[in-house]
Amino acid sequence: MKIWQSNVKSDDKIIAFYNKTIYKGNPKADEVEKIVRELTIGKQTSSLFGIPQKLLKEINFEVGKNYIEVLFGLDSIEYLKINDVDKKQEIFDFLRAEIPNSRYEVEKYSKFKAGKKPLFAMAFILILFCWALYLANEIENGNQYEIVGSGRSITTIVLALASIGTVNVILLFGVLFCIALLGFIFKTKRPKVVHKIIVEPRL
Repeated sequence: MKIWQSNVKSDDKIIAFYNKTIYKGNPKADEVEKIVRELTIGKQTSSLFGIPQKLLKEINFEVGKNYIEVLFGLDSIEYLKINDVDKKQEIFDFLRAEIPNSRYEVEKYSKFKAGKKPLFAMAFILILFCWALYLANEIENGNQYEIVGSGRSITTIVLALASIGTVNVILLFGVLFCIALLGFIFKTKRPKVVHKIIVEPRL
């Protein structure tokens, strides 16, 4: 058995590993010690959320994040929230040692993989920008466009953007492109490093 406590507002107040189950919860401040005592003497408590070891699929510890990600069941995800880096490492290392039939891996993202999403976002923004700018210019030259259909398509959105004028289209998409560019720079400068405990299915 192992129990971790935290008084940090954004943390889970209690994280524990007991009876082949990961527990987490945020009871009221005056109930924390009572629940910890119950766990210590082996008493079951309904105040915490439990993830049985047999349901575990993967436990991920991403450098720089304030949580440990737990994948379990068919497609369920739970987060063990811990701001303290040393405590997060301690919890991960404990689970790595305690959970049988598992293997440890480190996934290091390449710069391309780390920046792939913002790169695609930039490409998408650029396509929309060219389309909206063309339509804005056409509207300013006296051409009129009418939406056919439900009015919920991407064409409707682009036409609505085009209606604000070429200057505003340039300013709007310039800001969006800069945001995506900053995201690309940030992600490629610090590619993800994820420590993983992968639980092998029992045959």
